[in-house]
Amino acid sequence: MEIGVSSCERKPVATVTVGSVTISIYSSPVTVRPEAKPAAVDSSQSASVPDSKTYESFQVVHYEGNRRIFQRRNTLEKAKSLAKEIAGRLHRDGSRALYFTEKDRRIYTLAQVKSDSLGLEVDEVCRKYGELQQRLKTGTLEEAVDFFNSHGQRVRHGATIESVYAEYLQHLTKRGVGIYHLRDVKRYVGTFVDTFPGLISAIQTPEIDAYFARLGGSARNKNNHRKGVIAFYNFAQEKGFLPHGILHAAATTTDFRDARSQITSEQQAIDLLQPFDIYSPEELRKILAAADDTLRPTLEIKAFSGVRTEEVTRLWWVMVAEPEGCLKVPDAVGKICARRVPLLPNLQTRLAAYPAESKRERVSVDWPTANSLTRAWARITEKAGVPYKRNGFRNSYITYRLIIADNIDKVAEECGTSAKMIKKNYQSRAAISRETAEEWFKI
Repeated sequence: MEIGVSSCERKPVATVTVGSVTISIYSSPVTVRPEAKPAAVDSSQSASVPDSKTYESFQVVHYEGNRRIFQRRNTLEKAKSLAKEIAGRLHRDGSRALYFTEKDRRIYTLAQVKSDSLGLEVDEVCRKYGELQQRLKTGTLEEAVDFFNSHGQRVRHGATIESVYAEYLQHLTKRGVGIYHLRDVKRYVGTFVDTFPGLISAIQTPEIDAYFARLGGSARNKNNHRKGVIAFYNFAQEKGFLPHGILHAAATTTDFRDARSQITSEQQAIDLLQPFDIYSPEELRKILAAADDTLRPTLEIKAFSGVRTEEVTRLWWVMVAEPEGCLKVPDAVGKICARRVPLLPNLQTRLAAYPAESKRERVSVDWPTANSLTRAWARITEKAGVPYKRNGFRNSYITYRLIIADNIDKVAEECGTSAKMIKKNYQSRAAISRETAEEWFKI
């Protein structure tokens, strides 16, 4: 669409006078001419040009110092109202000059000298100062200047959150982070970036807190998003998109906690202690019997070594060091860090039963992702007539292994987790007999 504006007429269509100030109003119609679209016919035929439309418009013209200022209104009545407002202000401000004292004239002269050095009129300097002071949420202009001199000169000003996020993804890729790390960044930070388009420096802590609070799920889900956003803001600060030396907006957000359950009956207390997320030895026998030779090794390694599902999908048979009696989990496989997991006697016996030629390439060759492997396990448990329990095989290993080893630090090291997490999630369970634990590792 092209917009053409006709030039002001020589004579004003109206004037407004207040005291000694007169403001002129000019007719200045606006012509709107839509762009012609290319013709869909033979080039020898001329393209049709849509009709243009002209709208009534009026310009109010006045001077502020040496500057000629134009303001537009779409009706004459609105233009007169604006002209009256401007004329009244100029008349009031101009009338004050008649009553200048010697002190006032000296102040004005000094102000004019200073404003001349800035290339501005005195009234422009005053208006600009007032506007900037109004834009400050707290503090004074002097404090704002001091802050900028201390922190702002190293900041890459005007950075949008979208541009910082793009650079963040490039940074993570160059660092060689894992696919799951990158997936989580896109899940947690990508959604946040879509919610807050614009300047990253303009986003305030209360806005971020409110965003986290709106997220569904438990406190853990909210805190996962929070940690991802904090890491993103740390990067932005490190690269100069945010000022150094002060806490950024994400750092001061609130950590979430789930409300503690209120136990109101003895039955609730009993249920709370029951380990509903583990399998019994009998259930595991049924599941292993229902699996074929391709899927069964993944179940055996998971149930008798406690490795994570994502680690099983990244595990290669050469890492299952049967002669050394251990499972080697390098950094490229482990979620947190490299470790060695002992191959317990029953697992060694089970793995030895598979022919050597079948132990090539990946252990989970037909299920390359944790999601696909989990679905395969769920189908087998259903076939075996056993309910599928999310993370049940790892939970079972940790639960039974704690009873046998009686060493929480050792079990934490084997499973690639911390003693703190094991204490939180496993030590409040109802008592399980040592016989049951021993039976698990004899399967």
